Amino acid sequence: MADEKSDKTGENVFLSPECPVEKVTVYSDRAEVCRQIHTTVVKGVNEIVLKQLPASIDSDSIRVEGTGQATIAEVTFQRKHTTPDEADISSKEKELEIQIADLKKEKDHIVANQNVMTKQWKLLENFGNTVSKSTKNKSTNLDTAYFQGVTDFLQLYRDEGGKLETTRLELAEQIAKLDEKINAAASNLSGLRANRGHQTESRECTIVLESEGEHKVSLLVSYVVLQASWTPSYDLRMFTAEGVLKIMYYGQITQITGEDWMDAKLFLSTASPSVGGSVPQLGTAVLSIQHLRSFNYRSRSLRKKTGSFSLKSAPMAALSLEEAGFADYGSDDLCMALPSPMSYVETKVNESATSTSYEIARQSTIPSDNMPHKVSVGIFDVKPKLEYITLPKVEPRAYLQAKVTNNSMFTLLPGATSIFLDNSFVAKAEIKLVSPGEEFLCSLGVDPAVRVMYKPLKKFMGSSGLISKSTTTTFEQVVEIKNTHEYTIDIVLKLQLPRSSDEKIKVALLEPCLDMKHPEKNTNPHITKQNHIVWKLNLDKQVSREITLKYTVDHPQQLQTQFTETFENE
Repeated sequence: MADEKSDKTGENVFLSPECPVEKVTVYSDRAEVCRQIHTTVVKGVNEIVLKQLPASIDSDSIRVEGTGQATIAEVTFQRKHTTPDEADISSKEKELEIQIADLKKEKDHIVANQNVMTKQWKLLENFGNTVSKSTKNKSTNLDTAYFQGVTDFLQLYRDEGGKLETTRLELAEQIAKLDEKINAAASNLSGLRANRGHQTESRECTIVLESEGEHKVSLLVSYVVLQASWTPSYDLRMFTAEGVLKIMYYGQITQITGEDWMDAKLFLSTASPSVGGSVPQLGTAVLSIQHLRSFNYRSRSLRKKTGSFSLKSAPMAALSLEEAGFADYGSDDLCMALPSPMSYVETKVNESATSTSYEIARQSTIPSDNMPHKVSVGIFDVKPKLEYITLPKVEPRAYLQAKVTNNSMFTLLPGATSIFLDNSFVAKAEIKLVSPGEEFLCSLGVDPAVRVMYKPLKKFMGSSGLISKSTTTTFEQVVEIKNTHEYTIDIVLKLQLPRSSDEKIKVALLEPCLDMKHPEKNTNPHITKQNHIVWKLNLDKQVSREITLKYTVDHPQQLQTQFTETFENE
């Protein structure tokens, strides 16, 4: 609770940063902050002054609600110019300098670990090269114990190499996050030094209360601040043995409003208060001769109405803007009544026709430091259908994909995802908008346990014809896929069959055998409209399989052909 203070004029003066935060609703480009004021009024006119309001405040958004035996006669907002306290600036500078030094020390420690890991990689690779050369020089008299040792080393190489690669990715991510924090702190320090000696603007709100006697009253002052936002992020953790995908939904809140939100009840809203709710008008398109265009600038003013109303006793009454003496302050989302205080054990989702609001279960502190602060929106498990896909001509790797149905109450907004496969970080990706009940495809990165070998392309050339000679080239592409897992997998393989752009060039598919005149009759494999041959394979554990694509290209002997690549939507 903020303690009541008095100055020489008898005003009740409160400092905004010291008033408890009732709740904060964060939007994509701003936030609504609600702060509590508890005080005692006497008979007659009382002035409640709230000072040190943030620089990013929207003065037209201030709204007052409350409980107690009093009447609000007036609410005003003032801006004053003052020179900042040099001692206060120096203190903040020292805090930021210490913070930057600590972050750099932490980064140096991680970089040192990264260097050690790099040396371990080199040592392992050098030893592997030595074993490889030694194996090549080994006599034809097989030494069973020796080759068993080589086999054991290769297994060790695979296990240790996988651990080192996972560590490398994790360290790189930690360094990137520390760089973000260092840059943000340095930016704040530069801004602080740039403002030294300059006049700053002080903002305060005065609330005039009229009372018929001495009473305790509680006020709730809410206002909108800019330079605050939130973005969604996700951790996708796939546990292949259990067949469970755990989706961890987070909100990344960033703010430089100039005030810290201490132990605040947070709401994350998908509404866009800056976008008007009225249907726009469509004008008439007129075609005319082009002339130099002139621009007319119009200004608009907002009017405030005056009036008074009584503060009701508990429970707290939500007072409308019209009653409070304000008009035209924005969307309904910013002016909603506060919910009754209550305890929550999980995130609640409130949906309207145009937006969704997530109520965060735990209270959080969000400082004004221009750094993202993560809060948990929700965690839920889904049972995905796993499938691998490989495009070996582009990248001879197997990508794991999960076909997932969003069985939660959450709308998954577009955002960054960190992907973990059996507790190992594998990659970063993006997720698209997914509504509850909607199915979506989720990439889980590369699985090194599924090996793909794109063998060299074979070409056989021949000619035919007596008068009009033509050249026929046969192409043969072999792909080998091996599943080293201890369970069966499904994998989709895509290869290109060239498409002729000239009637003089004929392309004939030899293997696999497909009905090219009626492509819709082909099931597995089949051909797409992009001329991709697609196989859907089922590979048992520790099984490898070879797939062959074979075709001929026939063209007049005097012509030269070339391959170009275009991209179309699937």
